[in-house]
Amino acid sequence: MIALIVFSVLLAHNYHGVALAPDNVHGWVVCLDTTVILHTDDGGVTWQEQSAPENAEKFFDITCVDELQAWTIGIVGEVLHTDNGGLDWNIQWPGFTKYGTRIEFIDVDYGWAACGNGAVGRTISGGSSWETIFTPWYAAEFYGISFVNQWDGWLVAGYPDSLLTEQGLILNSTDGGINWNLLYESPTYEDFLDVHFFHLYDGIVVGGDEIDYSPLILRTTNGGIDWDTIDAPASTYYLRAVDFVGNKGWAVGRFGTIINTDDGGTTWSFQNNPAVNTLFDVDFSDTLHGLACGDGIILRTTDGGQNWSRTAIHEFENKSVQQVALCTYPNPCRGVTTISFSVSRNQHAVSSLNIYSSTGRLVKSYDPLPYAPGPMQVSWDGTDDGGNDVPAGVYIVSLESDTMIATAKVTVLR
Repeated sequence: MIALIVFSVLLAHNYHGVALAPDNVHGWVVCLDTTVILHTDDGGVTWQEQSAPENAEKFFDITCVDELQAWTIGIVGEVLHTDNGGLDWNIQWPGFTKYGTRIEFIDVDYGWAACGNGAVGRTISGGSSWETIFTPWYAAEFYGISFVNQWDGWLVAGYPDSLLTEQGLILNSTDGGINWNLLYESPTYEDFLDVHFFHLYDGIVVGGDEIDYSPLILRTTNGGIDWDTIDAPASTYYLRAVDFVGNKGWAVGRFGTIINTDDGGTTWSFQNNPAVNTLFDVDFSDTLHGLACGDGIILRTTDGGQNWSRTAIHEFENKSVQQVALCTYPNPCRGVTTISFSVSRNQHAVSSLNIYSSTGRLVKSYDPLPYAPGPMQVSWDGTDDGGNDVPAGVYIVSLESDTMIATAKVTVLR
């Protein structure tokens, strides 16, 4: 079977991180499949592109402390910073040992980053200098981090799409992130992907089971010594992010899941919204105004999530439209699959061919990509950039250039 997709318009991006400033007006969204940074000055009604440095990498997450100061983190652990609302973005840190998945600042000085390879980034100077903290869990992939002050924080690990047991971890630090202690290790296929603590004792962890995409909500009232499993509403799937304003909270995940709580995470309700694909992040500036983003969509609400609406995205309105053919064969595949593509005209700007997991993690990169006019073929043997076999599942093939993005899906069997 050949998976063939022909595009005459540009596809929407994987919007992976979102931050809404306390003024309810200014905010940002970053992408995992490109270096696009989007900015809004009307609460998310419309979005415009901001220029990242030419050598910037793609982004996992973004955070802000006000309408001027914001930080991003990306696929090589690179940190970008702006102090003028995004008019200028500068590379503040060249990168940690692996990608950074979540970045959090509690004020303009103290910030932390959750990273791969069991590492944590830490700054006490607003990011002018960072240090890399290596935890004893060197194989852990950290996805969520929460600090309630400059000393006390919690860190969670998972590895979406790996199908390995004992990868869900919950850790705690009482010295600002320098040393970490294990609070909980899941014996099954559970992934913990985000965490929020209200103060030293009460906290929420969200994630899911990679086998059946079921959601997971854990709650503690004693700092993480004990955890209770909280029931999720019907039609809730694997959760990727959580955010709270006081006792009101929201969590988002697969298949357009948005749920909310009014009692600090004890009970949750489902919120209808237009998304059908995975939502990767959510951020509220107060109990009414919030943004959520995911695969091909940015959502906004002004009533606490009772109503969610799509936003207008204009980041490519000045770029040319062209027809692209991209296909994979065989599909499904058990070994090598051939990726074929061609464009409607000579396109010297074709720069890379990337393969992502269904959760947005970069698996394989052909960058730079040798290119010649006419049909092209690239073989993929089902391994990642490290030469390891990828798990069975659905993967996204993405052909990228300065003026277009085309994607196709390929299913890997084992």
